[in-house]
Amino acid sequence: MELVRVQDSDYKKTYELYMTFPENENGYINSVYGYNYEQFLEWIEKKRNWSMGRELPEGFVPDTTFVLVDTDKYVGVFNLRHCLNDALREGAGHIGYCISPKYRGKGYATKGLAMTLKKAREISIHEAYLSVNKDNPASLKVQLKNGAYIHHEDETHYYTRINAIKEGSSRKEIVSGYYNSYVEDGRLERTVHGRLEYATTMNYIHRYAGKGSKVLEVGAGTGRYSIALAKEGMDVTAVEFVQSNLDKLRLGSKDLSNLASYLGDATDLKDLEDDTYDLTLVLGPMYHLYDKEDALKAIDEAIRVTKKGGIIMFAFISVYAIMYSNYFYGNWSEGQAENFTDDHKVRHFKEQLFTGYDVAEFEDLFEKKEIEHITTTGVDGLIEPLEHRVDFSVSDKDFEAISKWYLSVCEKRELLGNTNHLLYICKKA
Repeated sequence: MELVRVQDSDYKKTYELYMTFPENENGYINSVYGYNYEQFLEWIEKKRNWSMGRELPEGFVPDTTFVLVDTDKYVGVFNLRHCLNDALREGAGHIGYCISPKYRGKGYATKGLAMTLKKAREISIHEAYLSVNKDNPASLKVQLKNGAYIHHEDETHYYTRINAIKEGSSRKEIVSGYYNSYVEDGRLERTVHGRLEYATTMNYIHRYAGKGSKVLEVGAGTGRYSIALAKEGMDVTAVEFVQSNLDKLRLGSKDLSNLASYLGDATDLKDLEDDTYDLTLVLGPMYHLYDKEDALKAIDEAIRVTKKGGIIMFAFISVYAIMYSNYFYGNWSEGQAENFTDDHKVRHFKEQLFTGYDVAEFEDLFEKKEIEHITTTGVDGLIEPLEHRVDFSVSDKDFEAISKWYLSVCEKRELLGNTNHLLYICKKA
């Protein structure tokens, strides 16, 4: 069973599926009701553009419509809105769905919604808004089976929420749950800001390490940096918190005898000896260490295992860049409430998934540590929020020019709050 975007589907089968839906049933509006096949094909092209945020009608948001396919049967449709405006937030929410009458009562809605929620989490929707007519208990049951709760109601509708994070979940459960759904492998290649992050970070790594250097990467993910550095002849140890990421790292490094990998936690590197590494990279864990005590433990552990005079790089995220990248889609108030207190101090709590810092706040974590601060630098600039624009375009030639230019400005203090990912670079005293 799989979800296939309507623009990638068998158009004839998809058209036949849509023609089994009434015009309006239980709150699901069949927007192509009564269309002939030629009109339907025109609608498919519109959906292709809408999924990329192009040519949106007034009041619409970017969305992707999926067909639920079981072997060769087209059984239902699931529409995923990428963000919410005020009308959707108080109404239909992120996801709408309908199953063809002849396939109802067979569990397809429950399975399809679970798959759509996974798609939602891949685009960083961690709390999905849905609604359901009160006279449609079957659909409410589908949502409840997928972890929904009734947030509020009116005379005709229940308004539900499905949160990726269950109350009381541990940091391990939250972080593993996210990366089990998110496609981390390839993150640094599939966007311009990811490519710039990788290019800038590698530039700084090469300033302090080369062939034969003993390197530790804590929070190695699927191994993008560790594998590349091992191929350059460095002696690499990779520690990863999430088993599914580690499995991919090990698969990608199976032929590299100079890369050892372990399952472990940045806050407790108990299997690693003191004063061992020329360069220690902590390129992911600080994103998910919401408790200050845990953040300080990770800093202490990285310092402990690094040689005297060795270099340590800690990646962190700007809280302001989180706001700029994610909360200009009719949802600013939600982002502000999540990331700041009422008196505008930065908030940190595990349900954020990713926690952001004010730059000075992050630097203050290193007070009284036995290190010498070298620099704090951005690695991907202000590109991520710009990349959401439909007219955004960067050629390979321009990317090369941007990469070189960015290295000349990435440490400028006045730019640091705007960049999404940053590096705090220091030397063990």
